[in-house]
Amino acid sequence: MRFNLFGVVSGIAFLGALLVACTQNIESLPDDIRVSSSVSLPLGFGEITLSKSLQTLGLPIMNLDEDVPEWATYGFVYYADTLPLNLTEVFDRAENIKYLAIRCNVWNDFPLGGVAQMYFVDGDGVIIDSLYREPFKVPAAQHHDNGIVAVSKFESSLTKFDNNRINLISKAQNVIILAGLEVTDEGVNETNIKYFDMYKLKVQLAVRVDFVYNSD
Repeated sequence: MRFNLFGVVSGIAFLGALLVACTQNIESLPDDIRVSSSVSLPLGFGEITLSKSLQTLGLPIMNLDEDVPEWATYGFVYYADTLPLNLTEVFDRAENIKYLAIRCNVWNDFPLGGVAQMYFVDGDGVIIDSLYREPFKVPAAQHHDNGIVAVSKFESSLTKFDNNRINLISKAQNVIILAGLEVTDEGVNETNIKYFDMYKLKVQLAVRVDFVYNSD
């Protein structure tokens, strides 16, 4: 068998042309790669029960002639808890926050209107923003004559942050979660106060962040 050198050379030339054609439109990889990601995280949980030390606001103006606990003579009582803001790593890594929204869920068993609020606090303990301009409210629950909850009330809200607010809360290190009750003469009295140990006001907060970061 005679070795066809011309055929081999022609084949190599064809293969080289094919490789050039296949690779000439391929761009070189970038030095860094930007990745889009989305995370959903719990921000915190607040709860009011009579087993907790409730704070009062203002002066006693309610139920002054009723045999009720001292807190029930104030127009507003609340419980607040300070927690670390768990978005620090996201803010540190992200090159661009494309979307940030906070979901607030509130459940109310009390025969009183419920209130929820969250404050963003910087490293010096200064409040730099709040979730709501006016506190988020949930109606009073409905009860049977024996104090058992007939209809517990639930409200939910979604707050989206624009770029200005995202830049502002990126400086926050902690959040204060507040759960409150609006006390009324009709909502609490000598007859129903004995049932209040059974009730809770629960506030649940979570955040979703869509962002772009450098994978290096």
